[in-house]
Amino acid sequence: MPEERQDDMQERTAQKDGREGVLKLLLGRICCFVGLLLSAGGIVFAILGASVNLSAGAVGIVLGLVGYFLGVRRLGAATIVLGVVTIFFMAAASTGLIPGVVAPGHGYN
Repeated sequence: MPEERQDDMQERTAQKDGREGVLKLLLGRICCFVGLLLSAGGIVFAILGASVNLSAGAVGIVLGLVGYFLGVRRLGAATIVLGVVTIFFMAAASTGLIPGVVAPGHGYN
């Protein structure tokens, strides 16, 4: 009897660990996809001249770090890299260093 009970407890623990692992990966992927969308959206907004707010890139980096630590290594690293690129691109766009992209509030009509 005690052996059956111990086996049953081990099965329950293994199932619980499996669910937690799947949940961590799902949450990590969601964080990474949201971070990628924010970073890509920040670049698009900078190109369109609508906004050069660096927050989108910073939040993308943070969400990439969360995803990385939750176990989604490659996607997390890609999200972090895109967030850094977004910050540099937006900083360059806000100072007028990118030809064809006019910084908001600096248009000469």
